[in-house]
Amino acid sequence: MKLFAGTEELNIPELFSAASRRIILNGAVYGPFAKSARHMAGLETALTKKEFRQLDIIAINPALDLNWKKYFLEILRFGISRQSIEDEVEISYSFIAGIAEKYPAKVKLHPVRKWPNLPLVIVDDTLCFGQYAYAAQHAPQGFWGMVEADVEKMFEWTKSGRPPANSTKEEIAAFRLINECAKLMNISKL
Repeated sequence: MKLFAGTEELNIPELFSAASRRIILNGAVYGPFAKSARHMAGLETALTKKEFRQLDIIAINPALDLNWKKYFLEILRFGISRQSIEDEVEISYSFIAGIAEKYPAKVKLHPVRKWPNLPLVIVDDTLCFGQYAYAAQHAPQGFWGMVEADVEKMFEWTKSGRPPANSTKEEIAAFRLINECAKLMNISKL
């Protein structure tokens, strides 16, 4: 496992470009991606590969009235005006809806219905994870971990809701992250 201060060293646009099978985005709001030509170019590179199967995006749909949304957004964008937060949610959803419209066979949107616990970016078998906090510095400026794990195997484990008894500590820790996505995508298998 590697630990980074901020997302810059993760080089997420390059991870996107190198994806060969699947990307899962669990960040709830993607305003920064919408404003980044590098992120969009990385996603486009992945989505145009014949062997690339799926981009799953877990996101807040501004049309949904969720009783926890106001409080979650205050954490996500602590210190920013309510209107600015709402504007970013709109920009974010418009951005991801545009990707889904352009690549309907490869992009699936999952509206957030449960409170997300942490931001995750999964590219093939690379998991990048951060944390939300009541802080003026937002998640991209926090600590981010990067770890390799057999993502497909762990999605299989979601059928039983737990890893096998003989799993390593690292597999169990990675499974928690995969299971977070599975719960938010409301799936038991892929």
